[in-house]
Amino acid sequence: MPPSPLSPFAAEWPAISALLDEALCLPASEHATWLHGLAGERAVHRQALRTLLAHHTGNETHDFLRKIPQLDLLAAPPPGSGLAQGSHVGAYRLISEIGRGGMGTVWLAERADGMMTRRVALKLPRSIWGDVFDERLGREREILASLEHQHIARLYDAGVDAQGRPFLAMEYVEGEPIDAYCHTHLPSVRERIALLQHVMAAVAHAHSRLVVHRDLKPSNILVTPEGQVKLLDFGIAKLLEGERTRETALTELGGRALTLDYASPEQIRGEPLGTASDVYSVAVVAFELLAGAKPYRLKRGSAAEIEEAIASAQPLRASDAASSSADRRELRGDLDAILNRALKKAVSDRYPNIDALAQDFQRQQRGEPVQARPDSTLYRSQRFIGRHRLRVSMALAVLISVPAGGAMSAWQWRVARAEE
Repeated sequence: MPPSPLSPFAAEWPAISALLDEALCLPASEHATWLHGLAGERAVHRQALRTLLAHHTGNETHDFLRKIPQLDLLAAPPPGSGLAQGSHVGAYRLISEIGRGGMGTVWLAERADGMMTRRVALKLPRSIWGDVFDERLGREREILASLEHQHIARLYDAGVDAQGRPFLAMEYVEGEPIDAYCHTHLPSVRERIALLQHVMAAVAHAHSRLVVHRDLKPSNILVTPEGQVKLLDFGIAKLLEGERTRETALTELGGRALTLDYASPEQIRGEPLGTASDVYSVAVVAFELLAGAKPYRLKRGSAAEIEEAIASAQPLRASDAASSSADRRELRGDLDAILNRALKKAVSDRYPNIDALAQDFQRQQRGEPVQARPDSTLYRSQRFIGRHRLRVSMALAVLISVPAGGAMSAWQWRVARAEE
């Protein structure tokens, strides 16, 4: 695997990552001015940031993702392009259809050219691109194939077959969406947070490779029968969406490569997307898993109402949305604060990156003060007592027993004197 563009900066990555998130929220035309304005400790990382931003700009402007033509989702398929069990797409033989959506179909397939024995999830978009995009798909395959993480489903292959049909060969994962898994297995709040930690670790790995998911939702997060989390479709949302975000409204139903319920405010507004967009989407998934409900209370549930809520409505507190009293008790306080911060409308008000969100969940699980809540002596004292209940109880018992013992001794002395 080729070295990551971040390898030279690994030792200083936490500081660089926070600054990079800040820069990616700005239009590319403003990056030079922003870099020039760095001062103090921030200026130390100017050269590293300039290198990373140049790499990011190259990915955004020179690969096929920015040049892909508008997908004609309603076009009739060409002769002979029908898909059926046993038919071939490139080097793959179709076994059975395992999914269908607005952007295309997903088939369980296997290599049929004798090169290797491997079953894959073959994604077939509803469009015809032609041979001209084969090379560009290959370049994107190399970018996405660099995501090597135990909780990310790998992209194995991408190309265009002899009939002009594009295909994406992904790691086949046997599992169920994370929300369905939680509904079936009824894990505790702590166990649900553990699943979310795996999700956030995978997202953080992709962000460290300058890859933003753009379409995080429960159906893209599978849990295997062994309880292992696998994220699907990293970078594929952008691949399938192409130019459409600049040419049509995001609310258009046909061909939308995002899921509105989990879209960030900046996606709704059609603004440039950075890693903060994934932070928001992960927070929506976390809210739904922990509270069992969406973060906004809607009357009609129409696309327009959802857009309006994401853009301007204050999200519910998770503890208010939860249906069970036990969940409401566990969510009240720190978890409410964590989710509220991650769901902020303004990018600058959210966690600076997905690692910061994961760390706050970890602090909450350890009973430590979380960054999402205002710091105060009372709050820190409460967290300290929560972490050390046994020691605090023993100390209080000693403090109470000493004066009580003294009082008892004094009383006994008085009684003895009176008897004497």
